[in-house]
Amino acid sequence: MKKTYENDWRYYVLKNWCDATVRSLFSDIESEGWENVPTDGAVLMAPNHCNTLMDALVVLQDRKDATLFGARADVFRKPILNKFLRFLRILPIPRVRDGLQEVLHNRETMEEVIECLDHGMRYAMFAEGTHRPMHSLLPLKKGITRTALLANERFGGSKPVYIVPMGLEYEDYYRLQTSLKIRYGKPINVTEYVAAHADAGEAEIHRGLLGILKERIAGLITYLPDDESYEGRWALTKMASQEAAMAADESLVQEAAAFERQRKAAKLSSWSFAQDKPVFSLIVKLILSLLFLPFWIFSAVVSAPLWITAEHIVKGLKDKAFARTARFGVKLAGTPLMVILWALVFFLCLPFKKAFIAFIMAILSFKFFYTGINEGRILLSDIRLLFGHKKLKDTYARLAAALRQLRPGDDTVVDEAAEDFES
Repeated sequence: MKKTYENDWRYYVLKNWCDATVRSLFSDIESEGWENVPTDGAVLMAPNHCNTLMDALVVLQDRKDATLFGARADVFRKPILNKFLRFLRILPIPRVRDGLQEVLHNRETMEEVIECLDHGMRYAMFAEGTHRPMHSLLPLKKGITRTALLANERFGGSKPVYIVPMGLEYEDYYRLQTSLKIRYGKPINVTEYVAAHADAGEAEIHRGLLGILKERIAGLITYLPDDESYEGRWALTKMASQEAAMAADESLVQEAAAFERQRKAAKLSSWSFAQDKPVFSLIVKLILSLLFLPFWIFSAVVSAPLWITAEHIVKGLKDKAFARTARFGVKLAGTPLMVILWALVFFLCLPFKKAFIAFIMAILSFKFFYTGINEGRILLSDIRLLFGHKKLKDTYARLAAALRQLRPGDDTVVDEAAEDFES
């Protein structure tokens, strides 16, 4: 049986298909800071965890080579699933609530992880331990520092061990065809840190490393305090910037929170409030919508088996954060079948040129369908706001003016921020 770190062509075939599917779910994926990832030692990646399995998938697709991951141990109990997950370079990570027997098996997993790190394979671990769709961080667990310190004990004398902080910034946690930014931060040289704190106890070293890691991950994302002011500060961040939101006083934060609740209740998009020339913008959008409507209808019909299945699954989810993951799973599994069906129908029923064009359009149909849904939602929001909701428009203008006072001389801050965030 092959070792986990050894190459397997079947893995890379599946990885390439997974990567292509992941990228098709986003309008844009930007990646920056890869030069911060060391090449002279063992590397543990530490991303924030805000979007369930999708977080692992976007980390995986950012590089051509393999990345090792961990997942909760209970999903490995079925032999077939256990074999498949291990084939995907995913190892079981036992938790206390899984039972003492599972926790005792953790040593086996750790040994496998250390072996992979020693052979140059990256290991990605979500230090928060669980996901949460918020622009904040949960307390970091010691699992990642425990792994790094064990690796340092084993081979730190011959090559350094690093923890690389990562920031995953989703434009929207749930909707497809929105953007994503992946940022790699300055690495933590665990080997150097341990040597510099030789007199410190183990608990102190864990606290020190986790403190540095949290600070660096927070610097790579929009990081807001997880308290009663979160909703209002996030609303102000979308209007202006994180800095302006954190500088706002409590009364402004509360007003922004009330505005956000009313905006959502009225089904209005943040984009609609940021329009400089709403009438002109609406006319342009209406013209483009009419031009692309036939293609959107074609896309909706052709991709119907995929999106109907996906939305049916999403509707039944208890945790909304799994919405994007569920749609990914449907597209990953369903597209090959649909491609065969599209090819048979078009090439048997149409002349070759028309069949080829229809086939290419069909391949893009799932992506275009959800793009149209997003654009249509914003268009309807623009119409609603243009012909009503004066109080909300006045509130937004008042909040925007107050934010400009926090950053005098920068009249573009609100409009620029609106281009970066959508809810």
